[in-house]
Amino acid sequence: MLWQPLNLSEVCPAQTHVTACSSWGVMYLSLLVQLFGDSEDRRIQEQLRHHSHDTDRHDEQYDFIVVGAGSAGCVVANRLSANKHWKVLLLEAGMEQPDVTLVPALSTSLLGSNIDWKYSTEPDGKSCLARPGGRCSWPRGKVMGGSSSINSMVYVRGNKLDYDGWAALGNPGWSYKDVLPFFKKSEKNLNFEALNRKYHGVDGEQSVARFPYIDPSTLMMVEGLHEMGLPLLDYNAEQQLGVIQAQTFSQDGVRVSTNNAFIQPIRYKRKNLTVRVNSEAFKILIDEHNKAYGVKYIRNGKIYTAFANKEVILSGGSINTPKLLMLSGIGPKKHLSKLNIHVKQNLAVGENLQDHTSFLGIYMAMSNKTSTLVGREEIVEETKEYKQMKLKHGPMSSNGPVNVGIFLKSEPDLPAPDVQIGMHYSYLKDALAEPEVFDGTKIFPTCFYDSIYTRIQNLTPKSRGKLLLNATNPHGAPLIYANYFGDPTDMTPMIKVAQRILDIENTKAFKSRGVYIVKEHLPACRHFKWGSVEYFTCLLRQYTLTIYHPVGTCKMGPKWDRHAVVDPRLRVYGVSHLRVIDASIMPLIVRGNTNAATMMIAEKGAAFVIEEWLRD
Repeated sequence: MLWQPLNLSEVCPAQTHVTACSSWGVMYLSLLVQLFGDSEDRRIQEQLRHHSHDTDRHDEQYDFIVVGAGSAGCVVANRLSANKHWKVLLLEAGMEQPDVTLVPALSTSLLGSNIDWKYSTEPDGKSCLARPGGRCSWPRGKVMGGSSSINSMVYVRGNKLDYDGWAALGNPGWSYKDVLPFFKKSEKNLNFEALNRKYHGVDGEQSVARFPYIDPSTLMMVEGLHEMGLPLLDYNAEQQLGVIQAQTFSQDGVRVSTNNAFIQPIRYKRKNLTVRVNSEAFKILIDEHNKAYGVKYIRNGKIYTAFANKEVILSGGSINTPKLLMLSGIGPKKHLSKLNIHVKQNLAVGENLQDHTSFLGIYMAMSNKTSTLVGREEIVEETKEYKQMKLKHGPMSSNGPVNVGIFLKSEPDLPAPDVQIGMHYSYLKDALAEPEVFDGTKIFPTCFYDSIYTRIQNLTPKSRGKLLLNATNPHGAPLIYANYFGDPTDMTPMIKVAQRILDIENTKAFKSRGVYIVKEHLPACRHFKWGSVEYFTCLLRQYTLTIYHPVGTCKMGPKWDRHAVVDPRLRVYGVSHLRVIDASIMPLIVRGNTNAATMMIAEKGAAFVIEEWLRD
C-alpha cells in the first residue's frame, strides 16, 4: 500500500484562504506521493521475494508476542530475538514505513495521513475551544516505527528528578542512576556530546545527531536566549536548564526511527523473528487461571490466532495498549461491565492520562533578509533534489525551526525546569487569519517560512485525564478525555514564560536580523488586551495544542497503589505472562519529549524479560 496524505477536502473549510487548501496544496501532496510514497521494506521484500505473511495458517506458536512495532516494540523485539532459541512475533497495525517519513522537513506532512491513527480528544469546555467541534487532534503513528516515524525527532531524555520521582513512588530500580545505562545502551551519539561517556552512549543502534543543515532561526533563538541569560549546554547531561541546537533521531539528514534502527537491520536475517504489518491485535487470550497465552489479530479482513509460550508484551502506546487491555477484560470493572465485557482483572487502566500542552498565538515575523520562504517552483525543485541526493544536505535535510531545545524555570527557586519552549514554522498571513485551519494543514516543508511561533509547554502538569472504550463501537477509536487545564494552575507557568519571552525581540540577535513579535490578536481572543494574562489564558483555552506526549494510562506502581496497572517489573497485576512495555507505564510524565524515555523503558523492560526467562 502506498502512503496516502492528509485529505485536504475533509479538513479545509469551504471558504478558506489558507495556502495548503489551494490547488497548490493538492499538487504538492501528489508530488510527495510520487516521490516518497513507496517503502524501503517493500522494495527489499520484492528483491528477496519475501512475503510478510506467507502462510494461511490461522494459529501460530511463538515464545513471545510483541504487540505494536513503535518506539518501544521495535526495541523489545530486537532484544528478545537476539536469542536465537526464542521465536518472536512482532505485530503492527499499520503499514510498512514509507520513504516520506525519512525526510526531516516533511515531518508535519505526515500528520493526518494513513500512517496516523488520527485520534482526537473529547470536548470538555475548558480547552481546544476554537478547534472544530472543540476537539484537539492527537496524532499517533500507525506504521512500522510507530510515533518515532512521524514525530519531530528531537532527542530529549527528561530530567534526573523525573526518574528519582518514579523511584520515590515505590518503583525500585527506576531512579536516574538505574535508568541512565539503558539510555546509553540504545544510543549511537554522533556529535561532540559523545565525548562525555558518563552520560552518552556511542555503541547503540539508535543514531542521535544534529541535522547537517542548521536552520537560521534556530541560531537566532539560541543566540537570543543566551543573551537573556540561558546557558548553552547539553540538556541530556548534568544539568537541563539552558538552550542548545537540539540533537535528533537522525543521521546524515535522514530520520532514523526505531524501525530503521532496530528492525530493518535484522528483519531479513533473524529467522526467529516474524514481523506482521497491517495486523491489529484486538484480544489478549487469557485462560481460567488468569494466564495470558496469546492474541487474536485481524489482517486483511481475516482473523488469526497467535500463541505465546512465554509472554505477551504490549507496546501499543498510551492509547492502544489500554484499549487492548480493556477489550480483553482488564480495566475498570464498572466501565467494562457497562459494555458487557467479562472482567478478568479490575485495574485502573486508562486513568492517569498526562500530556504536555501548549497554545498558538506568539508569532515572530521574519524580515526579508531572514525569511526562508521561497516560491512554489523552488519548493518543488528542493523536494526533488533531496530525493536525488546520495548524501543529504540543504534545507530539506533539517526540520526547520523545530531544531532547538529550550528549558527554563517559571520560578527561580524550582528544583528543575518546568517549562520547555519549542519553535515551529508558519505562514504569517494564514496563521493570523485562520490559525486552527493553518495548524491542521501543515503539509509544506518545515524549512520554508516567513514567521515562526513558540510552543511554550508546562513540563509538570497536575491535570489528569482518562481514556475509555467507545460504547457505540468498543473496537473503534477510544474516547480520550484529556482534561487539559482541569487544574487551572497548569496555565500559570506557561503564562509567566509567555510574558517573559516577549523581551526576546529586544535582543541583539533579533534586532540585527529585523525579527519582531507580531502583536495582532487571534480571532477568538480579540476582546482581551494583547499580551495580558487574560489574553494568554484565552489563547490557552481556545487554541490549545498537544505536544504529542500522551503517557501514563497503564501506570507503574507498587501493589498498594490502587491506580497501578503494572508492577515495577512491568508485569500486569493479577494476570501472569502479560507485560506492558511502553510510555503508558510512566507514573509521571517526564520533563521533555517522550520518545527517548520510551526507548529507555523498552530497553529496561526487555532486560527484565530476558533476565527472568534465562533464570527460569
